[in-house]
Amino acid sequence: ERVTLVSSVSTRLVNASLNLHGTRSVQKIVEVCAVDEENEEEDGSQGSKSEDESRKGEEDDASKHSTKKKSKKKKETAAKILTDALKPSAARLCIDSHGNHAIQRILLKLPYQYTQFIFDAVAASVEDVARHRHGCCVIQRCLDSRHSAARTHLVSRIVEKSLELMQDAYGNYVVQYVLDVCGDDEVHAICESVIGKVCLLAIQKFSSNVMEKCLERCTDRVREAYLDELNEADRIRELMMDPFGNYVVQRALSVSTHAQAIRLVETMKPHLSSQNGGGIRNTAGGRRILGKICRRFPNFVLEGETFEDYDLNQVLARGSPHHHNPHHSGGGRRQNNFNGMPPHPGPSPNHRRNGRGGRNHHQQHQQNQGHNTIPQYQQQQAQPQQPIGQQVGHHVNVQPSDTNATPNYGANPYLFPQSM
Repeated sequence: ERVTLVSSVSTRLVNASLNLHGTRSVQKIVEVCAVDEENEEEDGSQGSKSEDESRKGEEDDASKHSTKKKSKKKKETAAKILTDALKPSAARLCIDSHGNHAIQRILLKLPYQYTQFIFDAVAASVEDVARHRHGCCVIQRCLDSRHSAARTHLVSRIVEKSLELMQDAYGNYVVQYVLDVCGDDEVHAICESVIGKVCLLAIQKFSSNVMEKCLERCTDRVREAYLDELNEADRIRELMMDPFGNYVVQRALSVSTHAQAIRLVETMKPHLSSQNGGGIRNTAGGRRILGKICRRFPNFVLEGETFEDYDLNQVLARGSPHHHNPHHSGGGRRQNNFNGMPPHPGPSPNHRRNGRGGRNHHQQHQQNQGHNTIPQYQQQQAQPQQPIGQQVGHHVNVQPSDTNATPNYGANPYLFPQSM
């Protein structure tokens, strides 16, 4: 009955999949076909066992006749009728706002022999499908499926077009997904294709995300080639000031070896020094990079500056109109929990101590109670001096004996715990 029902509506399945309500009916048909396929597999396995026991002595002609009947029976399944009806319009369904749900349901529910037409259609039009907001989701579901010849062919097509796709608003997600879930050969091919174009791709909004992923997944030899491009003095300044390129520089600092990181920091040093204008340090990207350097190299100090200039909270808040709020120092390219900036250092010690309101509220509360309010500078003098390096909240009070002298950290300023 189900086979008859599906065959009667087979000519209208494509139009139904493109409809807001019709696509839900098609998805329900897919689920029913999946249940029928599971039942048939169970019945077939049991029937094959009984046939093997009862027909051991039968002739070859009888066995051939039974296999023909089975193949004929398989051709008449509802899943076969459904996929044959959708096959001519598979590429169109992949990029449709309603049809893509029906295609994804087929990929999730039906066996491989009924989903191969989707792989073939996507591989033939991989550029158009990957650049579409719905098509890129379909390709990711294809990559989640088990390894097969059709999947391998689709991945090879994506690798061929990777350089164009990684610069697209939706295609870059497809390339990143290949780097995440595919094998080393495909990953290596994509990483090799961007050698010589690292700086160009790093300053673009979408390809910069792919470049960060390539820095994580590439081999040591390819990473060395990437860093050779980044270490050019003229290009590193542009990357540090770029709203997208500074993220690639930060990732390079994170994944590089100790020697590679030192070489990269030495290249950036002239552009970070206050004697050279220090303009980069006043940008949002420059502050992030300097904060990353301070986390990896805690003893890092530029010439003519003191260690106090590298307090992490001051570095992140420098250049902000409201020094106490590092969130005000500018946005980033990513929309995350911190709006592109590092986490807030937390409420002030006074705020935590009083439970609400902070220092100003505490002074007002004392005035309301009739107490004399001590001026702020006298409060600071009245407070006992904190030991050197004692933490107050999230800040660190660094109070050397001579504040104008640079602490002596030895000949090598890059003594650091290698963990970030």
